[in-house]
Amino acid sequence: MAENWKPENWDALVRGEDCPVCELVSLELDKAEDEHGIAIDDLSFSRLFLQKNQYVQGYCVLMCHRHVIEPCELTDDERAMYFDDLALVGRALQKAFEADKLNYNILGNLVPHLHTHLLPRYFTDDAPNRPIDPGLKGHEVFLSSAGYEERIELIRAQLRFDSK
Repeated sequence: MAENWKPENWDALVRGEDCPVCELVSLELDKAEDEHGIAIDDLSFSRLFLQKNQYVQGYCVLMCHRHVIEPCELTDDERAMYFDDLALVGRALQKAFEADKLNYNILGNLVPHLHTHLLPRYFTDDAPNRPIDPGLKGHEVFLSSAGYEERIELIRAQLRFDSK
């Protein structure tokens, strides 16, 4: 039998108590940063973060402004706004990084707050025909401050262009 992977604070996180995502999306945009990501922009119902581990060039996470665990918990209007944000970001990342494909992962196994990992895929990446996991050992690529800022500005410019 598999080991129980449920975190001790799971039930509290489900209720939104001490939720790290809620904390990040409540901060001012220019102060929203943690060990995993740097805020890029606020959209209609979400906040976009560039992941600090850029093993996958352009890897971002879109975090819902409201604390829910699953998309089905959103109202129809909220769900439309969240998925419109997701589509806008997907198009922007695909254009900005000339990706061949985009993978969208809605997980929440560690932090039960609706968020989507967006991973641009390239035919030259090292995971042909299967999902890529930037969390694997040896899959770390960290940039300089200027490198992060360059990618953030590239994404912001594409978001502005695509939202017109």
